[in-house]
Amino acid sequence: MNKFSIKPFEASGNCNNWGLLRSFYYTVSEQGVTNAAKALGISQPSASAALQRLEKRLDQTLVQRGQRQFELTAAGKVLFGEVEKMFDASLRAEEKLKALHSDLIGHVQLHLVTGARSELLDEVLRLMHQRHPSVLLEIQIASSPTIQSNVISGAIPFGVCLMFSRLSRLDCQLLLSAEYGLFCGAEHALFGQQNVPLSELQDLHFIAFSCDSEGSASEPMIALRNNTGIGRYISGTSGDFAEVCRMIIAGLGIGLLPIHAVKREIEDESLWRVDLPGPPLYADMFFISDPERALSDSEAIFLSIVQEVVAMEVSSEHSVQLYQT
Repeated sequence: MNKFSIKPFEASGNCNNWGLLRSFYYTVSEQGVTNAAKALGISQPSASAALQRLEKRLDQTLVQRGQRQFELTAAGKVLFGEVEKMFDASLRAEEKLKALHSDLIGHVQLHLVTGARSELLDEVLRLMHQRHPSVLLEIQIASSPTIQSNVISGAIPFGVCLMFSRLSRLDCQLLLSAEYGLFCGAEHALFGQQNVPLSELQDLHFIAFSCDSEGSASEPMIALRNNTGIGRYISGTSGDFAEVCRMIIAGLGIGLLPIHAVKREIEDESLWRVDLPGPPLYADMFFISDPERALSDSEAIFLSIVQEVVAMEVSSEHSVQLYQT
C-alpha cells in the first residue's frame, strides 16, 4: 500500500462512507474496536469489520496491528485529524440549531378580557418566557365580543375571552369555568345583609366594565340583566378590572365579578357577596385562535405551549377522577 496516497471515496457509497468514518472516529476515541463497539451499540466483530472495510476502501492501513497499545499509522493520524474536524463541525451545527430554537426572536399578540385571572394562563406565560425570553409578549385588554371579532377577522392571532359555549370556526381551549357573583363594598348599605329583595337590588347603582355600558356586554352581565333586571342604573365604568373593584369597594355601587378573582378581597371583608335569586351565573374562559391562520414561528410555539399546558391539566383532572373513583 502507498503510505500517503489515499484513494477518494466512490460517490455511490457516500452514506456508507459516513458510517465507516463514524466507526473509525469512535475506534480512535475509545482506543480500540472493543470499546468503540460498546459506544456505538454494535458487536465487536462489526466494529472490526467496519475498520477493515475503511482501510480497504482507502487502500491504507490505519491502525498498527500487533501492538500492545492502540496506535494509529501515519495515514490513520492524517485521516483522524480530518474526521475529527468533521465531527466537531457536526456538533457545532447541532449547537447552532439549538441556539436558533432557544433564542427565538419575534412577538406574540394576545388580547385578554379584563379580569382574566387563570392559573393555566399564568403557567403559559411563565413557560413562554422561560423557554423563549427573547420573544416579546404584547398583551392588551378588550371586551370578549371584541376579542372574538378580532381573532375571526385576523387582526390578532390569539385571545382569552368569556363565552357560554365554543365557537365552531375557532379553536377554543378551556382555561377556566368561572362563577360570577354580585358584590358590594364595606362602605355600601348592603354590606353584611342577606336575602335582600330583588326589587331593591334592581334600583341600586351599578359599577360595570366599560363593555357592559357600550352595548357589547359580557355573557355574565347579559344573563344578570335578563334574569334579574339588575344593572340598569350604571354609575361607574372602567375597562380595568382593578378599577372596577376599587369603585365597588369604595361603595360607589354594586357590581358583578368573577369569584375566583376576588377571593382575597372576600377573605379580608373588603367585598361582600350579595345573594342573587335564580341559578348561579357561570361563564367559561377560553383561549381562542383561528386554526386556518398562518402563524409565525413565535406564535406557533406559543400556541403549542398553550396546548401543552391545557393537555397537562386535562390529564391531571382525569388522574384525580380515577383516584377518587
